[in-house]
Amino acid sequence: MAWHSDYGRYGPLDVSPSRVKKWLICPKQFEYQYVRREKSSTGLAAMQGTALHDVFLEEMLRGGCQDVAALVDLTEITFRDALEHETPCDYKTGEPVDMFAKEVAVDQLRIWAKGLFDAYINGEDSYGNKLVLPEVVATEVEKAPYEIHLPKTGVTLRIRGHIDFILETGGIGDLKLASDYYLGVWTLARALGEIQPAMYRMMVGSPGPFSYLIVDKKKGKTGAYSPVVRTIDFEVTPDDFDRTVELLEAFVHGTQVHNEYEGGYFPAVPEYNGETKKDAGKTEWNFCGKMCSFKKICYNENFKRPISIDSNTAAIVED
Repeated sequence: MAWHSDYGRYGPLDVSPSRVKKWLICPKQFEYQYVRREKSSTGLAAMQGTALHDVFLEEMLRGGCQDVAALVDLTEITFRDALEHETPCDYKTGEPVDMFAKEVAVDQLRIWAKGLFDAYINGEDSYGNKLVLPEVVATEVEKAPYEIHLPKTGVTLRIRGHIDFILETGGIGDLKLASDYYLGVWTLARALGEIQPAMYRMMVGSPGPFSYLIVDKKKGKTGAYSPVVRTIDFEVTPDDFDRTVELLEAFVHGTQVHNEYEGGYFPAVPEYNGETKKDAGKTEWNFCGKMCSFKKICYNENFKRPISIDSNTAAIVED
């Protein structure tokens, strides 16, 4: 959804957790999006997550709707409306997905949305796992930008962002429609390494509790099935604040954001994630397994070779 902000458009020294994380994951991806402003695309998974966020946070938590069937229908309507206005692409090929893939995504989202709504109402998911979440008192909260001075670089940044929910206990949290694939599954080990909890706790003024509400997407050969719904609860500590300051110092030094990115460092950092039989030999797709909409331009600019290797043969590729 397009956010309205009472604090205006992002300024040159305004940062969000997602913006900083993008640089940490791959500086080149950050450069393509925020420095060069290359055309980007979205994927079906991201659009599913946005639709679920909108309905769960706005209609169920803020609006108080408890009609699961109506909420599921609204989630589908929200998703289909987005499909009408955006062009989701395959994250490997960069090509637009076909209508069949869109319809599969609709069916998946209905099942996962129902699993979340039922779990929230019943206090447990369809597998009997308890869902213990204190009362939510506010959703989609944009706090005033938090100014943080970085002593090593001498730069002052403003931390910005929308907090998904605030709890009556004083805790804050974020909803994740997440993959249960073992390399990407959300656990406490993963949560502790995220920059988002500390940056958001800075915005509310102190260390304290943070919760991720996780909806583990389940799917198999026959399609999607009910998700596991759970929370990851932990304390953001003063040490986490100190670590975040160090990361922001590195971000400023690396990007040179205070100098309009002049002299910044933006190396490409691909991460190989294997090849399926279906995609074997497609180097331009497989050189990096990260979720990125700049894969094609990155490969062509940084990794393409004049020699294409296919099995045991090598052929010269004419540019």
